[in-house]
Parts: sequence; C-alpha cells; structure tokens
Amino acid sequence: MAAKELLGPAAFYVGLLISLVAAFAAEASGTLYAVLAVLGIIVALLNITAEEVNAFILSSLAFILSAFAMHSMIGATGVILDERLVRLAANISVLLGAGVVVIALKAIYKMARAR
Repeated sequence: MAAKELLGPAAFYVGLLISLVAAFAAEASGTLYAVLAVLGIIVALLNITAEEVNAFILSSLAFILSAFAMHSMIGATGVILDERLVRLAANISVLLGAGVVVIALKAIYKMARAR
C-alpha cells in the first residue's frame, strides 16, 4: 500500500482515538473541534470514492441525527447522561460532520457542473 492509501484510514482511527480520549480527559475546546474537523476532511477526501458518496453522507447524517435525538429524548425524560458520553458523541459528530460538508459540496458541484 502506498503512503497516501494509508493516510485516510489512519486519519479516521486517529480521529476516533482523539474523540474518545478527549471525551474522558478534557473539556471540549475550539482547538479540539478544529483538529477533529481537519481529520474528518482528510478522511472524507482520501477515503470516499464516487460510489460511496451517498452511503457516506447517509450513514454520517444518521449517526449525527441519532446522537442528537437520543440526547434530546433522554434529557426530556429527566435522565442525566454522563457528560463524557455526550462529549464523545459531539466529538464524533464533528469528525463526521466536517467530512459530510466537504463531500456534499463536492457532489453538489458535480451535479451543477453536469447541467
């Protein structure tokens, strides 16, 4: 495997590891979110092929919306979630969300250019 082929998966695993460690060890910060966003963009640009665009966007949005909905619904019942779990879901959402934005913009550009 070439170094470029390893960079995308490595960025994903590093992003997940940072998300996990930061959720349990530190408060959220702009720097943390910036690092996760950059890693998410790297992952999306290097890993997602044209055939995987729809699945990537759908699965990423499903995770982000589900995490938000679960947090809202559980909070509405009065149950208190461990703040570390909330931070973990937020961190992963930033990692995925940044990639979704880039891939969605690429897809929109391709569709607009084709007309």
